[in-house]
Amino acid sequence: MYQNKRVTILRIPLDIMDDDLLDSAVRELLEEEKPGQICFITYRDIMKAQFSRHYMDCLRSSRLNIPITPAVTFAASYLKKDKPPIANPFTFVIRLLGTLERQGRSVYVLGSRKKNILKSESNLKTSFPGLHIVGRYAGTFSQQEEQNIILAVRKSSPSLLLTGKGLKGNNLWLYRHRKEFPAGLSMWGRSCFEVFSGKKSKPRSSTPGSIAWKTLLSFILPWRLISHILFFLMLTVEKIKNR
Repeated sequence: MYQNKRVTILRIPLDIMDDDLLDSAVRELLEEEKPGQICFITYRDIMKAQFSRHYMDCLRSSRLNIPITPAVTFAASYLKKDKPPIANPFTFVIRLLGTLERQGRSVYVLGSRKKNILKSESNLKTSFPGLHIVGRYAGTFSQQEEQNIILAVRKSSPSLLLTGKGLKGNNLWLYRHRKEFPAGLSMWGRSCFEVFSGKKSKPRSSTPGSIAWKTLLSFILPWRLISHILFFLMLTVEKIKNR
């Protein structure tokens, strides 16, 4: 059974994973032969979970929680805990698909518009010729289609169910249906298929300039400032409680 090296921020576990550990982590997770979710974590996800029991349960049950914003690192430092590395979501997905290809695994792609998902499938087959794409479906679907999609995923039994825009609830959609899925991994990436299809450029990793710009926006946009202040206050309460 895969043993995660984790820190906990406001009851949300965050994985400390170096790049060279992904291959072994994926192999061990797939050997568990049960559904396992991977979540990208921002400070907004941590905040949302504080006010949604369902979302809290989703993130706490996730097998891998990958931090993707510097605010998460700040939170760990402020609480005097080990700092988890910050991942670029698109780079992480690429590394994950490369790992699955090397292990002769499979993927089912679900999300975005039909045109984008078809183009993504074609580009993935070119970029990862050893990766078996066992199914695909666009992300906007009816309730009846939803059951057909879940059945298709169950029958194809992919190593990874990779999803994107169009799912109702995003990470929560995967969490709600986890008991209906076969053994394997699942994850939601906001714009992965738009990038794979060429509709969007590859997102850049955070730089000091981008962090400074986002900090400035926090003071310009009141709702962002309030959100940051509330996050800091929650961390402070947590820090006092753990003294």
